[in-house]
Amino acid sequence: MFLITTPAVLFPVITLILLAYTAKLIHLEGLVRTMKVKFQNSKEPEILQEVINLKKRIYIIRNMQGCGVACLLFCSICMMLLFVNLTEAAKITFSVSLIMLLCSLLFCFREVLISANALKIQLKGMGEEGLAKAQRR
Repeated sequence: MFLITTPAVLFPVITLILLAYTAKLIHLEGLVRTMKVKFQNSKEPEILQEVINLKKRIYIIRNMQGCGVACLLFCSICMMLLFVNLTEAAKITFSVSLIMLLCSLLFCFREVLISANALKIQLKGMGEEGLAKAQRR
């Protein structure tokens, strides 16, 4: 049986996910400003690689947020449809809501991979000597 509580379970999850995505975006905003100044001062190719990574991550986070908002929207519509006893339409909208949530999570996974790649670029910029000294401590 498909009850009104079924889509209501998603509300706290979606809210927390959107909050996390917004925190990521705010963090990237600071990084972009820092990288812009660094690149203007030094023109190092590593910084340019990081800026390219940041642009990709911002695009992906925008898609993550868009899918998350669509998930919340369809979840809300589903609850309204259940309230007026349109169960079949509610099942369809809930399915779309779940698909949007999955898309959002897939975008999130992709962003994590790009973020990890950015960390590799940072570590490469430190050079082998810096890493060897840090490991000896």
